[in-house]
Amino acid sequence: MAMTISDARARDADRTRQAILHAAQQIFAEKGFAEAGIRDITARAGVNQSLVSRYFGGKLKLFEAALEAALDARLMTDLPKQDFGKQIVARFTDETGRTSPLPLMFAAAADSEARAVAERLLRDRVFEPLTQWFDGEAAHVKAARFMMVSIGFFTYRDQLRLAEFAGSVDPALRRWLEAEFQAIVDD
Repeated sequence: MAMTISDARARDADRTRQAILHAAQQIFAEKGFAEAGIRDITARAGVNQSLVSRYFGGKLKLFEAALEAALDARLMTDLPKQDFGKQIVARFTDETGRTSPLPLMFAAAADSEARAVAERLLRDRVFEPLTQWFDGEAAHVKAARFMMVSIGFFTYRDQLRLAEFAGSVDPALRRWLEAEFQAIVDD
């Protein structure tokens, strides 16, 4: 079956949209929401500035789309509960090019509108799905515990860059993290 012109345009539009999203994630993480400019983002993506309005409607909506694309509770909730601690630490320490949402969220903290978007998305895309996955009477407490330990790990690995969290995590620290995550599931 031959590709139509509209199929080719749709594929190009998808590639352009993805390039803008990827560049936005990088720029928002590097500069913060307030300092990031559409010009910076589109230059990195190699596209015309007008395409941000066309595909996203503006800077705040672009930030929302960039953060939403980085938040995926399935990275946690698709793991089996019986071996969760080991598997989640393996997943968290595997750096296969996935965009970490933490720098985007930290960078949004100084702007009230961006912070409100980040808080809503964090609740809707991570906290609530985790609460449902944990299930039961204390599910919301387990989800909160999970998020606290996770954010601590990613803060010290990606933002404050402690050597103990970089590269191959120290075996004793890794065992502790695995046990902490498993305890959250098992409690």
